[in-house]
Amino acid sequence: MTYVMQMSTDQDIINTQLNAAWNPITARYSWLQVSGMNLGIPAGATIVVIAHGDANEIGNAQPGTVDIDASTFLALIQGNMAQGAVPAAIYISTCGPGIPQFAAAVRMAAQQNRIWANNTRIFGHSDPISCPVPAPNSQAWFEIF
Repeated sequence: MTYVMQMSTDQDIINTQLNAAWNPITARYSWLQVSGMNLGIPAGATIVVIAHGDANEIGNAQPGTVDIDASTFLALIQGNMAQGAVPAAIYISTCGPGIPQFAAAVRMAAQQNRIWANNTRIFGHSDPISCPVPAPNSQAWFEIF
């Protein structure tokens, strides 16, 4: 089960496609749906997040509209999971530098808050947004332990 979350309202993020290896995609959610935190995603899901971002936050390219730090990211993901469910893997794809640091901050927040099982895998990737999100087995991803 693969779920895509657009954590930006920028048109380039909305139009970003995934490599065909991600298919089938169970659902793709807009920022409005994600921010409502009521999606009920089942346990064991793989979540692909698409946004602009850097080492400190993800969201829109220009600050001030959608600005998501690691703790808020954790709350958004968990708030969209079904009761008691945790994701199997989260892939964070951005077009800005520093996404491994952001993904590491998410991992630390999750461990500190004990929200996710230690086996939830977190990956980060950063490339120009005009490209499709790389396949899940691509070497473009950095796994954060």
